[in-house]
Amino acid sequence: MNNFKNIPELIFKLGGTGSVSKLLKTNPSTISNWKKNNKIPKSYINKLDILLRERNLNICNEYEDNTSITPIKKKSKFSILVIISGGVSCYKVLELIRLYYKNDFDIEVVLTKSAQKFITPLIVTSLINKKCFTELFSSEEEENMNHINLARNKDLILVAPCTANFIAKITHGIADDLASNIILASNSKILLAPSMNPYMWGNKATQDNLKILKQRGFDLIFPNSGIMACGENGAGRLPEINEIFSFTTNYLLKKKGMCYIGNQSQLKILITAGPTQEKIDPIRYVSNNSSGKQGYALAEEFLKLGAHVTLISGPTNINKPNVNNFIEVLSAEEMLSQVENNIDCDIFISSAAVCDWKLIPYNLKDKKMSNNDKLKKNEDMFFKLETNPDIIKYVSKNKKRPTLVIGFAAETKNLIQNATKKLEEKQLDMIIANLIEKENAVFGEEYNKIFIIDKQCNIQESEKLTKHEIANLIISKTLKLHEEIYAKNNNRKNITI
Repeated sequence: MNNFKNIPELIFKLGGTGSVSKLLKTNPSTISNWKKNNKIPKSYINKLDILLRERNLNICNEYEDNTSITPIKKKSKFSILVIISGGVSCYKVLELIRLYYKNDFDIEVVLTKSAQKFITPLIVTSLINKKCFTELFSSEEEENMNHINLARNKDLILVAPCTANFIAKITHGIADDLASNIILASNSKILLAPSMNPYMWGNKATQDNLKILKQRGFDLIFPNSGIMACGENGAGRLPEINEIFSFTTNYLLKKKGMCYIGNQSQLKILITAGPTQEKIDPIRYVSNNSSGKQGYALAEEFLKLGAHVTLISGPTNINKPNVNNFIEVLSAEEMLSQVENNIDCDIFISSAAVCDWKLIPYNLKDKKMSNNDKLKKNEDMFFKLETNPDIIKYVSKNKKRPTLVIGFAAETKNLIQNATKKLEEKQLDMIIANLIEKENAVFGEEYNKIFIIDKQCNIQESEKLTKHEIANLIISKTLKLHEEIYAKNNNRKNITI
């Protein structure tokens, strides 16, 4: 049972007062009283808990004291600077600061002028028992050159929330306040946690700026999708605080050669994503419409949990995710080769749309033609289909088979029948089925609707959700299944004869 502590935010996440009153079949005034008193009757707690789980909403840190996070030992002190820029999600970062302080981080905090419109330096000071820095220049002698002193020799500098304006400033080297001066003067690793309106996030200016920053060595925690404070729905929400805490802590522990924390942190995940391109000649190739977005979302969400993620990707036009190991390939054979090299993993997810065939040119004398030179229009030729390797079948029947092998099936008709057949023939543990139709275009889109089918033929149908929400739904089922298999195997080992 959850001990919800922030009732107004909980109601907001579930769609607002009117929506919750309909879901629970009660009066809107009742919900308003819950928000006003910040208290929910015991008879409704389980119902709300079910609603949250059905919608795959992560409430760990925002509604209950997070006991699932393993405290870092006192000897493992990290030096971290948190820069809070002026986004509406500023208030959430206070909980993150509390977690860092509770886990014995050596933490310092900088508030931009805009951030002070939402939270005050006094609140930060009360949480960390240290001065909160706001000014570039100070009359106090010991605090001269704050932008230099704060910028140097930190294990990590985290900007959260990182607004579109702050991203633009640091991209173009503007240094007109303490925070932007620190970024310019820093010799430390810098991690950005963006948060902004969905249209601002998707704007080409913002995306171009992020590409430049990533080329300069900045790291990024991608924002979540959902309903924003402005009422719009889409990508741009600040990642959940437990996700940021897990991500940053795992990074710092790895930097010092220590073990990751978290229940799933030891898992090694191998994911394939995107299309493959099968060469016809130096100019032409056969491919498909896969964008790679679903596979990339899976990789990003697994990484937030602290897992070790290897992503093997065909050619895409989207930003590379910040995973442990990113490998680019073109053809099915190249993808198979890299899968072979990285098969030592716990979970394999084949979300890539691998081309089933490649086209081999032949002349009219049935002689194979070279594809090293451009084929001419006036040449008499025909093509034979050559079957590409079946990557997921190779993995599922391999001696080094991962604990879980999960596939995807995109169908235009007979979805469940065809997906179940693929599940059985390729000996998969679970398959994610997509029906490709006008109402669910899938390829290149931000939204998807799926069916999850396991070996017992249990079928779970999702609503139409963002691909990051779909990723979290898949991960939830995957980790539950992995835990069941892990527990079963351990019980077998413990049996004495």
